[in-house]
Amino acid sequence: MEMGERGDLDATDLALLARLAKDGRASLTDLAREVGLSRPSVADRLRKLETSGVIAGYAARIDPARLGLPLRAQVRLRPHQPNARAHGLREKLLALGHVLNCVHVTGDDCYVIEVAARNPAHLEELIDSLTGIGRTTTLLVLSDVVSPSDVDLKALLLEPRSAPSAER
Repeated sequence: MEMGERGDLDATDLALLARLAKDGRASLTDLAREVGLSRPSVADRLRKLETSGVIAGYAARIDPARLGLPLRAQVRLRPHQPNARAHGLREKLLALGHVLNCVHVTGDDCYVIEVAARNPAHLEELIDSLTGIGRTTTLLVLSDVVSPSDVDLKALLLEPRSAPSAER
């Protein structure tokens, strides 16, 4: 079994991953103290997690609002051309700027693009740029409910369970 398959991560690996998801700059000393191992043991575990691709990299989480881009939107895109990826969609989105993320999805709309804008007029410009590529539907982001650093890695690796029912 390769590192990263569900059964190969132990509780210590999960604890290290959870801590790094919340603070990618945590020191080896702090990580070692938290999981009860030596610094070299933690360094070895991290190296294995990195080499196997479980840890894909380290990056700063940037707040677009602090950069003058307080308005975020999810733009659903149905391209005019059937195979948008083959027609340079990625390059067009990167050239557009202000694109935070783009995922290819199932359903009527093929892509969901997250953009950040200065104000409603700027958002309108971004959307207008996308309408040349395909039909769009835009949803304004009001707030983040769950972010990647909130995810419980142990629960993520368990079999799916149904969400708690809402009280009526």
